[in-house]
Amino acid sequence: MEQLSLTQIFGEGAFQDENILVIQKSSLLRLTPSPNNTAASLMAAIVITALDNFQGIITDENNQPITNENNQPITFDNSEVFELLKIIGWQPFQIRRSNKPYMSNQIIVFAYEPN
Repeated sequence: MEQLSLTQIFGEGAFQDENILVIQKSSLLRLTPSPNNTAASLMAAIVITALDNFQGIITDENNQPITNENNQPITFDNSEVFELLKIIGWQPFQIRRSNKPYMSNQIIVFAYEPN
């Protein structure tokens, strides 16, 4: 089994030393970097960036989905490959709050501790 690298979880440009962890906001998927990003939006972007290593659609060099003979995107699932972390993205669904429609995206994260 493989272990995930710092870059796979936190994006390009992430680095650490004995005291700090630096994450480049611009490397986090689906985050628009701003001086006022909320803690919730940052956490969601970190989990979405990590999820990209577990499940997704295979794309070409122009980030366009590669499709099969039925024009359906070809997907991958590496959820069993990594040793101490498993992330599963659920199919998005629509909910209503205060009579407004929202998309709900749920992600399950399993973290395992070695014995």
